Amino acid sequence: MADDIRTPRVLDVLAAAEPWEVPAEWIAGVRARLQAWAGDPHSLRPLRGDAFPDFVKGTPAAVWFTHQVAPLLTGWIPVLHGDYADISSHLTHDFHRSATRLGGSGHVIYTAPTDWHLQAIAGARGFREAGRKQALQLSRDVVSQFVDAPPMAARAAALTAAFDRALTDRQSAHLHMTGEYEEIVSYWRNDALKDSERAVLPELAGPTAALRYSLNAIRDAHARLLMTTPDEYAGDFAQLMAELILATRLRGIPQSVATILGSATQDVEKALSDIHRTFSAQTWFGHVHQWLSRAIRHDQADLARTWGAAAARVSIHLAGVLNKGAWPEPEVPDLTSLFRVLDRERWSMETAAGADQATSLSDAWHTVHDEPATGSAASGGELDEPLPAPVDFSENPLAELDSLIGLESVKDAVRRMVAEVKTNLRRTELGLPSHERARHMVFVGKPGTAKTTIARLLSRIYHQLGVLEKGHVVEVDRSDLVGSSVGTTAPMTAGKFRDALGGVLFVDEAYTLVPENTPGDYGLEAVATILKLMEDHRNDCIVIVAGYHREMQRFMESNTGLQSRFPKLLSFSEYDTDQLVAIFELQARQKGMIYGEEVLDKVRSVIPPAPRGHNFGNGRFIRNILEEAISNQATRLSTRNPDSLTERDLRELIPIDVKPPTSMRAEDYLLQKPGT
Repeated sequence: MADDIRTPRVLDVLAAAEPWEVPAEWIAGVRARLQAWAGDPHSLRPLRGDAFPDFVKGTPAAVWFTHQVAPLLTGWIPVLHGDYADISSHLTHDFHRSATRLGGSGHVIYTAPTDWHLQAIAGARGFREAGRKQALQLSRDVVSQFVDAPPMAARAAALTAAFDRALTDRQSAHLHMTGEYEEIVSYWRNDALKDSERAVLPELAGPTAALRYSLNAIRDAHARLLMTTPDEYAGDFAQLMAELILATRLRGIPQSVATILGSATQDVEKALSDIHRTFSAQTWFGHVHQWLSRAIRHDQADLARTWGAAAARVSIHLAGVLNKGAWPEPEVPDLTSLFRVLDRERWSMETAAGADQATSLSDAWHTVHDEPATGSAASGGELDEPLPAPVDFSENPLAELDSLIGLESVKDAVRRMVAEVKTNLRRTELGLPSHERARHMVFVGKPGTAKTTIARLLSRIYHQLGVLEKGHVVEVDRSDLVGSSVGTTAPMTAGKFRDALGGVLFVDEAYTLVPENTPGDYGLEAVATILKLMEDHRNDCIVIVAGYHREMQRFMESNTGLQSRFPKLLSFSEYDTDQLVAIFELQARQKGMIYGEEVLDKVRSVIPPAPRGHNFGNGRFIRNILEEAISNQATRLSTRNPDSLTERDLRELIPIDVKPPTSMRAEDYLLQKPGT
């Protein structure tokens, strides 16, 4: 992700009331302070490069400590989202060289031991007294950088005040300079904080205090959310705890939790007994998502945020992550879906307020989504609300690639291919030897996972780069290439290949050309013909063969010339339920349709649960749902006077329009055995 501090970006802390648009000057100010520390000859000794490989050799300890504490100053086990979700890497950009960057549409959960604020002090425990005092001062100075950053301000101010007392009080300063680390930890857990500071830094009192805080927070958030947004599926606190325990795949209440719950443990045990046989994590996640979505739509986004953050925190405790246990899978609640709803709410508000045009690719995508339509309603008056314009990426295939749901590994592979082409074009301009590789590819994946879509985008991208003359795609299967008698296959195959010159020949279900246990099949001749034409027209056509993973492996092993001529393999994963819903959103916007959250809830309900059948259509299934919804909308509107229909009427889908596609209903998929 490009890191341009001139453009404001959002840091969204789930537990906060609203996202923070991070000022560019604030980022620049922190970076300047880190550079000043790097240039200070009297600063604490720099990090050892072998111990911290992600940091530049000689990085000052203050920079490393900034990287460690920045996200944790937003809360205990915080959930961060937005372009600045990886806030640490953005601030330490000049020193941190990790290959991984987070942000954009994703989220990240930060965890740490409860003595996270003492890491610089712990690192200096073997130093002389002056060095240990310097580590204490450094800790204070680093934390104080964040007192003017809204998501971190309260915790940073409280911790800075505590550090100031530790520095000025003779006894505590002496402890930090000469005492054992365990003594310092005990001081911070018992004596360092005032009550008001402990309220915003509860975990500093130790693991038990942190767990007690997390349980109290979810109890309070659950009660308040039930009061403002009643829900038929959301039970009391005991039922919620039982659901969280089962969702985290535990069989009973951990002893540490039972100790804190006290007499309430019996209620949780009864709830566990009542629901454990019928509990379905997937069904519960769906109910939670719908509940939180309704709360957000009814102006209770702050409570939904608080509940989501508290539930995520408790699930981390229950799973034992803080004690090196396995990460809860899936996350509780479904944070990806929750942030999608929150983002949609924020973007709609920004659009209504006339927000400035976004400059990043992801922001541009949402700007296109939410740009008000021009014109008047059918009745002749102005629209009562601006409607989003249909999405058009006809002139920008790379932007269309970026807009696709999921497919991160595929997108990354395409970007690398584009970079390779651009680099070789520049080498040619400078008279240097080119390092070209064959561009033919193997696509593996189930139906409806965007294999054909990516092939079309690649053809357009290569055409824009000047690699392909036409940039079209000729899609073929066995019936287009294999004849029914001797002497007909080679001419048919050659004809289709000639049609694809200047573009892409996309062979779907290529494995059908070499059926098992049929050594004399004409399909072998089609394969041989394609291989010869690929050699004769090396730079005039790109051949992409596609199909299921297992069958394509057999296909590639059927001819020794195949593997050498297809150097690239792209694997297309199945979509999860949230991605399928997001695909519905994308396709609906591309068709100019508008919808509410209730429509997305209905779409979610007709998607069959995983594991899905071997032939489940993925994106095609969603396309059928959308086309069926548009057809149902037309039927619904046909009973009205055409002259009374406004633009909104013609573009808006409502829940009753969404039904399983009649070509193959959702329940049919449930009867299919899952494939591999």
